[in-house]
Amino acid sequence: MIGLTQSNKDLLLIGGGHSHIIAIKRLAMKPLTNVRITLISSDTLTPYSGMLPGLIAGHYAHEDCHVDLRILCQWAGIKFIHCKVTHLDPSKKQIDCQDNRSLRYDVLSINVGSQPALHSIPGAIIYGSPVKPIKQFLQQWQHWLTTQQRSSHLQRIVVVGGGAAGIEILLALHYRLANTTAIRAEFTLICADSHILNSHNKKVQNFFHRHLQTLGIRLIQGKYVVSALEHQLVLDDHTQYDYDFLAWAIHANAQPWLEKSGLACDDNGFIQVDEYLRSISHSDIFATGDCAAFTPMPLPKAGVYAVRQGPFLAKNISTQLVGHDSLQPYKPQRYFLSLLTTGERHAVASRGAFFAHGKWVWLWKNYIDRSFITSFNLK
Repeated sequence: MIGLTQSNKDLLLIGGGHSHIIAIKRLAMKPLTNVRITLISSDTLTPYSGMLPGLIAGHYAHEDCHVDLRILCQWAGIKFIHCKVTHLDPSKKQIDCQDNRSLRYDVLSINVGSQPALHSIPGAIIYGSPVKPIKQFLQQWQHWLTTQQRSSHLQRIVVVGGGAAGIEILLALHYRLANTTAIRAEFTLICADSHILNSHNKKVQNFFHRHLQTLGIRLIQGKYVVSALEHQLVLDDHTQYDYDFLAWAIHANAQPWLEKSGLACDDNGFIQVDEYLRSISHSDIFATGDCAAFTPMPLPKAGVYAVRQGPFLAKNISTQLVGHDSLQPYKPQRYFLSLLTTGERHAVASRGAFFAHGKWVWLWKNYIDRSFITSFNLK
């Protein structure tokens, strides 16, 4: 157990998500007196989710779209612990790690993302590859790709989930196989909703519907998976679809240890936070990004919110520890710009009723994404 003196306080950050890496930079620029900061993460490299489709498609190398947490922490002068958190006890203000280490905190912040709700589909935990955690998905995809390089059989690729993640990853997989391998494959997208990309405007939906048709990708809408078997999915109308590689991009759930900690959580296990990004049940705990449920208004699980919460998180953590200012409320924008990739170096811009597409949109997105990663190249 780490001891405290009266003059020192401990700030613990769990997870290397987008909010935390931005907050770390902000806190390093305005160091807190007598505060020890520690980042605990199960990974040393944190991926930028917006570049994942480009990485799968082959447009980026691994190092192009990951932030090195060790280097970031070293630059910021904070301690980095490479370990997985297994338990949180808010009453003792203590976390337990997988290596039997226990750490005490004065203020805690959690930014650990989400994962597909596989427990809702029998067999899904055993069969297929969830798109999150991203590191695990990339490893499983690369392993499958390596084992199938010399196969002459037609491979069946199925992606479950008709949101932005499912669409972008499906098109990235298609581009990769069609343009960089000799693997022959057919593709299927299964969407439980009656329309793909139901959070986007009709022009965006129609564009991707036509694009999938042009590529010969089978689209199944308004049906959901009721069970997953080895190499086979069963839908609610009893139809069966065989697969060789299966990706899960369905609605998200939280990591189980969050709800078990006794924090106030919503029905999906996400930590309920107020307008200051603090837990509504424990004011010494903050949560941001996909693992948080913003109680003033529901927010989609989108990386843009985690990025924009970063500066507010840094400011409010500082205020919580030092107490000189008032907390700053986070006010999410009603609409946000989405740049959705189509597999090749081409993308779609979507914001409210706005729609545009072209290679120029991909170049715009590429500039934004690379600029974000470059801002963390702190060697």
